[in-house]
Amino acid sequence: MSEQISRRKLLGAGLAAGAACYGISLLGSTSGTRWKGFKPNSLRKGVFVVRGENPREITRKAVMMAGGMDKLVSRGDKVLIKPNIAWDRVPEMCANTNPEVVAALVELCREAGARQVVVLDHTCSTNPEPSYISSGIKESASHAGAKVEYVDKTRFVPVRIEDGYALDSWAFYEEVLTCDVLINVPVAKHHSTSKLTMALKNAFGMVGLDRGKLHKDIHRKIADLNRVVKVDLVVLDAYRRLVRHGPTGGRLGDVDNSRQTARRVIVSTDRVAADAYGATLFGFKPEDIGHIRYSHECGLGTMDFKALTFEETTV
Repeated sequence: MSEQISRRKLLGAGLAAGAACYGISLLGSTSGTRWKGFKPNSLRKGVFVVRGENPREITRKAVMMAGGMDKLVSRGDKVLIKPNIAWDRVPEMCANTNPEVVAALVELCREAGARQVVVLDHTCSTNPEPSYISSGIKESASHAGAKVEYVDKTRFVPVRIEDGYALDSWAFYEEVLTCDVLINVPVAKHHSTSKLTMALKNAFGMVGLDRGKLHKDIHRKIADLNRVVKVDLVVLDAYRRLVRHGPTGGRLGDVDNSRQTARRVIVSTDRVAADAYGATLFGFKPEDIGHIRYSHECGLGTMDFKALTFEETTV
């Protein structure tokens, strides 16, 4: 038996065992299930960057530059907004998405006629509440009109990953697979294993099982997870950047607030292009980051963001 087949069998066995722990079943075919596709939209294709002092204002402006939320969200849609709420940190520490960015997106979706806007993340703690509260996202998103949810671990669904680099299947959160519109709202951060964590890496908060196992060969696995999740819009929060000791941070000295390389929001329908631009803010070429390169190579988007429409402005 080849090493590759053996590895894939072990991975399948691990998925089954992990699924059992989460209360989900691998009985029944997941390959034949039709999950969410990309939402048809008339947004502009490109990368749109807005710099300024007010995170809510620059978020609204960046979405408007892309065409406006009503070009994506239809009346009656259920929208899932997936920020980073992984850590028990206050906004100034930049371990989580800026709460004002999230609130602006909730408002825009509601103004576009969304039936429901759900905000959630699979945090890195057994008890998600401290992260939701400390981040400011629970309060800001609720006040803006969102339904703020904690992950229900019985709602992870095993999905086969076609043509994966390193994964054949993994468990994804059901709501990620069934919503009408999926908006990915990561914060731009250093990461000790993947170098950077932005839109592509934020898929870790959409999956279950033992996520620690995803850190081996992490760059290929990030690309594999993104083969499944159909992100309709990326809003990359670079109002602050965590430049050291990511992903948790914990010191104000690790946070960049400068007007030159922070104080901005990036909007794109192309998650690879959004991350490629984000990488340049940290002094990297996009191809320096493995998961950006692999995601580009397997057709999830382009890391040549300058080949797209690229617009940048200050408010």
